[in-house]
Amino acid sequence: MENSKCLVRRIDCPHTVERETTPFQAKDIRALSLENHLALAAMRFGHGNQDHLSRLTRTVHLAFFLQNMMRPNEDIEPYRRAEAALNACAARVERGARCLLLDRELMLIDHILAVHDEQLAATTRCQCLAAWERLQSHIAASQS
Repeated sequence: MENSKCLVRRIDCPHTVERETTPFQAKDIRALSLENHLALAAMRFGHGNQDHLSRLTRTVHLAFFLQNMMRPNEDIEPYRRAEAALNACAARVERGARCLLLDRELMLIDHILAVHDEQLAATTRCQCLAAWERLQSHIAASQS
């Protein structure tokens, strides 16, 4: 099959159109969702680690970039609050505390995970790839 491009907010995705313009399969969404919610569960009960914290941070950022692409005028404050909650947890861990999210922080992250589950059901692979590329650019810019 020949490769083609789909344009998502000026980001080109050079992939097969049939695969990239289709939504995720339900089993893929369930697998991604499960990984995210298991990370949150570990953090809820104080069994979290850096991998769980990183996964949740990455998911919050990815959800933000997807939201920004799908609904650019929507309120971004929930994403800021979730990011601040994860940063507060990371700061506590750096001071020697367990990798544990507080009740208020859990509610913020849980809300974003629910939104992200809906996003995955409503977006194409190409849109997710575009959001992932924006996330990677954001990470690279913050490290330089």
